[in-house]
Amino acid sequence: MESLVVVSGLLPYNSGKTFFTLALADYLRSSGYSVGVVKPVAAHSFWEQYKYFLESRELGVLVGEDVVRYVRAGFIYDIDLQNPVDVMTAPHDLMKHPSLDSYLTSLTSLVDQAVLVRVSSGGRRSYYVVTNNLSRLSDHLLSEIREFAVSLGRVEEVDNAWLYSKLASKEVDSIITESTSSILSRHDVTLCESFSNALIPAFGLRTLVKHVIVVTPSKALVYGPGKVATYLSTLNKTRAETLFLVMLFKPDMVVSVKPSLTHSGVLKGEEARELEDFLLASK
Repeated sequence: MESLVVVSGLLPYNSGKTFFTLALADYLRSSGYSVGVVKPVAAHSFWEQYKYFLESRELGVLVGEDVVRYVRAGFIYDIDLQNPVDVMTAPHDLMKHPSLDSYLTSLTSLVDQAVLVRVSSGGRRSYYVVTNNLSRLSDHLLSEIREFAVSLGRVEEVDNAWLYSKLASKEVDSIITESTSSILSRHDVTLCESFSNALIPAFGLRTLVKHVIVVTPSKALVYGPGKVATYLSTLNKTRAETLFLVMLFKPDMVVSVKPSLTHSGVLKGEEARELEDFLLASK
């Protein structure tokens, strides 16, 4: 039986989901398991990850740092299938906002900063440029992003209200669920990295998830099938943040995550073996 483990972040940013997922995938692979990784929804900043914007230009596909790291580690081999939704953001130009408060508020919203989006499904990539957000960029940023968008071929112009509806739609939920199910069927265990502090990346995955690992700096809280099934059976959009699971349920395991320059070897020893047994006890 295939095992789907969702890795979620307790914090909206910088929980350490990708680092931990790479460490766990590397450990399980070294233990002889076939390991799949999916990052259904990825968001990355043009400004903070400019190197990977340039890499996107070379590859001819919009992609961010986390997915590139999975590709280089050999866990993602089909970007469109394993990362069907990608959102590139860019910070607005302060001088193009009516007030400082307006500018600072825009920096807290993914949808308000989104400028270019890829949705992959059925072997086809659809790209969307978010025009009202683009119009608030500095001229040199706008020019570079526009040039890249043109190189991608047909790109549909949308606004951020349309984008919000698109990302929350049943269509995108189904794309994520189907792509994850496809990877799940090919491996002993599939690790699904959620986005931001969302508990799961799509509602359609509720019946497939066996374990949830909540990552926060220095700790990983591990929840087994009983608590996961109980919580996900009542999940709705008002309780979709990881925070609520942690508030309601005590974790079945707590794993230490130590700082390291690389993910390799972060999980080791008795604690790692206990985590392996807990995640794959039924296999």
